[in-house]
Amino acid sequence: MSGARHRTARTAISGLLIGAEAPGHRVERAAPVNGRVPLLTALRPERGWPHWLLWVPMRWRGGWDYERLPLPWRLEAFVPPGIGRPGEPWRGAVDVEHFPASPSQGPTGGAPVLDLDSDIDNDVDNDNDNNVDLSGLLFLALYLEPRALAMEGAHRGVMHELGKDELQAQVEGALEQLLVLPPHCWAHGFVPSPDAPDAPDASVSGDVDLCFVLAACQYPPGLLDVSPGWELDADEAGPALASLARLHRFTRSTARGQACSLVLFAGDQIYADASGGLADSRSGVERYGRAYGEFKAGPIRLLPPTVARLVHAPDDHEIVDNWEPTPGASHGGKGPWFDVARQAAWDHRWEAGARVGGPGLMWHEFDWRGAAFFIADARGEREARRVANWSTARLWSIAQRDAFEDWLGRTQGRPRFLLSGSLPLPRRRATAEHPASCLRSDAWDGYPHSLHELLGAIWRQRATGLVFLSGDEHRSGWLSARIEAVDGEDRAPVRLHSVHSSALYAPWPFAVTAAEELAAPDAFEFVEPGGRRLRCVVGAWHDHPGDGFAVLRVSQRGVDLWFDRAGPARAAPDGRLSWPACDTAG
Repeated sequence: MSGARHRTARTAISGLLIGAEAPGHRVERAAPVNGRVPLLTALRPERGWPHWLLWVPMRWRGGWDYERLPLPWRLEAFVPPGIGRPGEPWRGAVDVEHFPASPSQGPTGGAPVLDLDSDIDNDVDNDNDNNVDLSGLLFLALYLEPRALAMEGAHRGVMHELGKDELQAQVEGALEQLLVLPPHCWAHGFVPSPDAPDAPDASVSGDVDLCFVLAACQYPPGLLDVSPGWELDADEAGPALASLARLHRFTRSTARGQACSLVLFAGDQIYADASGGLADSRSGVERYGRAYGEFKAGPIRLLPPTVARLVHAPDDHEIVDNWEPTPGASHGGKGPWFDVARQAAWDHRWEAGARVGGPGLMWHEFDWRGAAFFIADARGEREARRVANWSTARLWSIAQRDAFEDWLGRTQGRPRFLLSGSLPLPRRRATAEHPASCLRSDAWDGYPHSLHELLGAIWRQRATGLVFLSGDEHRSGWLSARIEAVDGEDRAPVRLHSVHSSALYAPWPFAVTAAEELAAPDAFEFVEPGGRRLRCVVGAWHDHPGDGFAVLRVSQRGVDLWFDRAGPARAAPDGRLSWPACDTAG
């Protein structure tokens, strides 16, 4: 069944004084703190500030099947924030006790439990298989209609005719008017109850059964990219929204997708410089804040409740193409857009709760369902490069480097992932052949000192099995590598993997890195900060061109990897990354 089954006290639509609206963005939820659940969303800017907030008990049974529960709704007056405007990120909280209890669904918190040894095609659409059952609250904003505002003015600001019973009837009428609309018009306001075991720190010591999505680089749709009907049929989406529409269908309507609890954006979530300076706004609000808001109000808002967390690592197009400090530039070499861009990225971060790492820092860490993640800032802490300092310039700060090594030391024995907008491995072929050519590379190999620090820390901490996750190159692929001592030390090599996601939408072929530019296979030596000479041996590049996203399914055996593309879904993985050992490096 599609839609919402509900009971309402009917009120004549013509007599409604109140209108109900779903929020502008998907409601994000964090783990409870002191008995309250932190929430993050945005309210629709065209309606102004609402008069009330409404919390309606609901149940989601998969697909588009939402049911209103026979429990009372809660109404609370809306208090406008002291800073900000409608449409900007809105952060609030609701008491845990106000959420309805969710049925117990096992270790995945409502998502289907996958048989990792099965060869069944888990990407077959299963809209009719109600294998999820989550209860929660539907978050809505209530606005006074123009007729009510006129009456309120006549009564000196007091709505005499809205007594308790009449107010309840008005709210029920507004609910009925909203819930008869297709669920994709309001389902992004659904917040799962926090008793489902999907809190960020829920399973850091047991078995791992994790599925997540890696995506990057969404060039914005234009005036001709309108795609009516994509919500119900991803094939109706135009090129600009095709990958996001497939991501929505995959996570809401397939077994493997319903098991995906996390989406990672590896940079370029927005393109602030989409026209290359030809028609880019000169206003920081329009250039950055509005772009983030439009992205969150797009197809991404309809990701289902089983996607419990979204995380983002900003990259260059969220400032300006290939941004790095430039000697002699304004604002201390950072240029006119850096500070406002970074503030916008921080303000529009996806986290509803506190971030581990401190306020304002783009690099941070978190645990998720048995795995550990380090989100690197591979863009905002770069030093200016020149011919005189190409071998010593830093891509990341000393503080971030030390935090990364400390994180490696604290997460031994668990699946670990480093998310970086910029590509750590492989290097560019030009850099491999002529080291000073690193000045032309925008990836980690463009800062060889920091790349060697990264690999050296992995060696010292014996971080075998670490997986690099990255974006920016607009080309999907993966490889395996190993780090070993040159002096023949008996310690076993440290093996790792690098997975790179292509763009969700990259319309310009010249912006797509050619596979021939990547140095893989490759081998290079370096001296790590501790003084030991090491060798990094990089295996062959497994190329998967085209727009789309990556899906990683993690288990105790390793990682199964798929690259989603237009056309029939693949049952067999496009790659298998094993740990602790890997035999595919050269």
